[in-house]
Amino acid sequence: MRNHPIIINPSLLACDFLRLEKSVKEAVAAGVPMLHADVMDGVYVPNISFGFDIIKKTVGVAGVPVDVHMMTVAPWEYIDRLSDAGAYSVTIHSDVGDVCSRRGALAHIRNLGMRSAVALKPGYPASDIRDVIDLCDMVLVMTVEPGFGGQKFMDGMLPKVEEVRRIADSVDPKISVQVDGGINEDNISLAASAGADNFVVGTSFFGAENKKDKYGKLLGAAENGASREARD
Repeated sequence: MRNHPIIINPSLLACDFLRLEKSVKEAVAAGVPMLHADVMDGVYVPNISFGFDIIKKTVGVAGVPVDVHMMTVAPWEYIDRLSDAGAYSVTIHSDVGDVCSRRGALAHIRNLGMRSAVALKPGYPASDIRDVIDLCDMVLVMTVEPGFGGQKFMDGMLPKVEEVRRIADSVDPKISVQVDGGINEDNISLAASAGADNFVVGTSFFGAENKKDKYGKLLGAAENGASREARD
């Protein structure tokens, strides 16, 4: 039985930065319950996105939770600033620092009242979450290599989503499983069938002319996939 509603979570990385406020308001008007912000430092990934002031301004106009994905080598240095910016949740990667630093970061995120999450890049196994899963509210399975938008969904990550779901359920069934990378109407149901419940969507959403219609189609496809998973 699922313990989370299906969440379609548009990534601000895919919107037009020159009209960010308008893009945020269009997304919220379409009905999305959450927005996703990628923070990149140019070191962990070879790209730089936006910083904490932009996140704070986004939180101020959105009226929905903002989920922050930290693609940085030392995310623990920025947790207080993310809290000050109003972030709802913060995701760090499984391959940064050592176990102590990751556990400390996740505990600090929770202590500040935010939701905590760990992310797995495509080359890292589901088992890498075992040393921190007890401190996580969510696990993110990357279905592309992190750092750039517009990449093709890697369907080879679906077995990892299934394994992450099993590990999470064995610890706490309330843990959410998120997928990010190339998610669209053609594959979102597959990810939902594998056990995901939170779907970061980029160009498939922000590139749509009618965002309300696109949101409805993505949500419907994900719910259909979740129903198949529940029956299996």
